[in-house]
Amino acid sequence: MLQTHPAPFAVPPVSNSMSQRVAIARTLCIFFMTYVHVQPGIAENVYDREAGLFDIVYFVLTRLIGLSSVSLLGIVSGYFIVSSLVKAGTGNVIAAKLRTIVVPLVSWNALMLLLLVGYGILSGNWRDMPDVTTLGLMNAFLAITEWPLVVPLWFLRDLFVCCLLSPLLLVGLRRSAPAVFAVLIAYTLFGTDWYLMQRPQLLLFFAIGMWLRIADIREVSLDRALRPFLAGLAIMVAIFLVLRIERVSISEMDETLRIVLDTGLRLTMAAGCWLLTDVIRRSRFGSAFIRFEPYTFFLFCSHAIVFTFGGILLRRVFGNYGSELFPVSFFLQPVIAVVAAIVGLHLVGRFASTAFLFNAGKRLPAAEPTVRQVAHQDAR
Repeated sequence: MLQTHPAPFAVPPVSNSMSQRVAIARTLCIFFMTYVHVQPGIAENVYDREAGLFDIVYFVLTRLIGLSSVSLLGIVSGYFIVSSLVKAGTGNVIAAKLRTIVVPLVSWNALMLLLLVGYGILSGNWRDMPDVTTLGLMNAFLAITEWPLVVPLWFLRDLFVCCLLSPLLLVGLRRSAPAVFAVLIAYTLFGTDWYLMQRPQLLLFFAIGMWLRIADIREVSLDRALRPFLAGLAIMVAIFLVLRIERVSISEMDETLRIVLDTGLRLTMAAGCWLLTDVIRRSRFGSAFIRFEPYTFFLFCSHAIVFTFGGILLRRVFGNYGSELFPVSFFLQPVIAVVAAIVGLHLVGRFASTAFLFNAGKRLPAAEPTVRQVAHQDAR
């Protein structure tokens, strides 16, 4: 049975093994997320096509694993903000999140705008430019009511909202966690059109992470409690695969049913990915995952830009989704994004100003970081 401990005011430190697993989780989830944003280059919904072998692989990597990885990142972010609130206080935490979340959100979208203007001048294609209105420009940079120019960065926008609400969540979870989760589940089901969050589920995942830290859930107890979730994950994957093979449009489902299925998939996938981090940590690949962790934020922010412009060239060589060579482009682009992130961060990290704008103020350490230094970075 899952054991909890009353949360003292002073939050206990994170264990070394937990720190390693958090670093691995960030690397694992953000890399898988990149597959979601490889552009297929066709107007039709690729999930509506008859499912061959690659179609199933594509669906698993994008819809099942890639999109669902966001849930674990949200949980990790909530887990770490508790200690920040307790030690630094609400004002300092919000100020820090403005620097580490909002500044990169604006900076990367501004870079994307400059690139789109340059591309428009060269090609005459202005299709992806934002509306030149107050709301249009606010959406482009801050994702107020629609996706930003760099689409994956909606996560930063929603994460900042979670951070703004974290002091209230902290008080509520310490007093009555069931009541808080009841409200958050209702918001997940019915809050899509409220514009508070682009993805209301993230606030639920964020609160789960906070509760795990407040309740002082120990690593062994957590792993034991999550193992039954693997059966749930298998069921959810089977359901989604049947929907894909039968070409049932998930987006056209009853809204409540779609959210319930999607939330179930994301929660069980988060559990599966977390358990996988322990397997990776104990393997010979664990150190490689941990060493790459300082590059993950830069990879997260930059990969969609790399895919937008690099994909134009790659699709001319390998074709669009459905062509025989498209799988080469699909698997190659995330690798290119990883290389670009490593090179880009080494360039950006040379100067404090560019690191502040594009990497949450974090520069690569002069020496190889230790496991504890890497994994104890506060969730962005």
